[in-house]
Amino acid sequence: MKRLVLLSLLALVAGCHGGAEAQAAPAAASATQAAAPTQVALAEVVQQKMPRLLTLTGAVIANRQSDVAANVAGRIVATYVERGQAVKQGEVLALVDSRTAGLSASAAAAQASAAQTQEALAQGDCDRADKLYAQGVMPQAEHDRAKAQCSAQVFQAKAAVANAAVAKKLAGDTSIRAPFAGIVGERFVNVGEYVQAPTRVASIYSVDPVRVQISVPESAVSKVAKGQMLQVQVGAYPDRSFPARVEYVSPALRPSTRDLVIEALASNPDGALKPGMFGTVELNIGEDSLPTVPVSALKVDGTVKRLFLAKDGHAFERVVRTGVTLDGRVALLDDVSPQDKVIDHPPATLSDGAAIR
Repeated sequence: MKRLVLLSLLALVAGCHGGAEAQAAPAAASATQAAAPTQVALAEVVQQKMPRLLTLTGAVIANRQSDVAANVAGRIVATYVERGQAVKQGEVLALVDSRTAGLSASAAAAQASAAQTQEALAQGDCDRADKLYAQGVMPQAEHDRAKAQCSAQVFQAKAAVANAAVAKKLAGDTSIRAPFAGIVGERFVNVGEYVQAPTRVASIYSVDPVRVQISVPESAVSKVAKGQMLQVQVGAYPDRSFPARVEYVSPALRPSTRDLVIEALASNPDGALKPGMFGTVELNIGEDSLPTVPVSALKVDGTVKRLFLAKDGHAFERVVRTGVTLDGRVALLDDVSPQDKVIDHPPATLSDGAAIR
């Protein structure tokens, strides 16, 4: 009986020992796996010249903008455009009742014809008066009156012809046309409304290219010149830059703000830049020698940028401030030595102090 109890106790101890060893084996394997160095690629920190940029504010405006006026009085009988519609130069935007203008043009044309007929008759009378005066038959005073009447008739005929031209133009103005090719911003009139000559009918914007109006502080005026290239960014497209060329430079600073207004033209074939947008512009004002790393070495988390330095077989994380990006490399504004090595394309699982190879 004692022997049987002893054998049972020995079996129980052996089983517990075996279970402990079975549990310890995976833990040891896991620890070994966690301690395994991470395979990484290294990149050099290179000291190079990078452009020094001054960030300025600007506003996008249309290259050309017009509130098209009716230029004639009458009732609107048709409209042909809507907001956002592209129009060609000379395309009809709206139509004013042309019946009254047409009748006025016909009457003015008839009056001009009558005046020209009277002019021809007066010219004949003048020629006869000249002959009679040369023969001594007509007194001086009577000759002068005949010449004055002839001249007056000529002027009256010219006035009648001019009035006919004005009436014809007004008849033509009943078709209100686009002054240039562009996009309709808004139509201000509807069918049935009565318009006067200064009444706004529609607004038109020419948006390819667009202008970027920029205020340059007095300290940077010497860095601006016509033909200079700029990079424009707007809030609607944070990951996109729009190249623009300086075309118009004001000859004087504004006295109230002591800044210079310049305008740059930016190509806008897809209409991404819209008049009224607020933009920022980077103006190149020189060069600085700065340490640079590949853009791919950065880990970006919102506005925080990090990179990993490789030292003594370990990765050391650093939060850095960055500057200009050029040709795939980004300038660092923190103290990083050209002798340092950084980890390119750092793995997402890489942590500060991790072993690397």
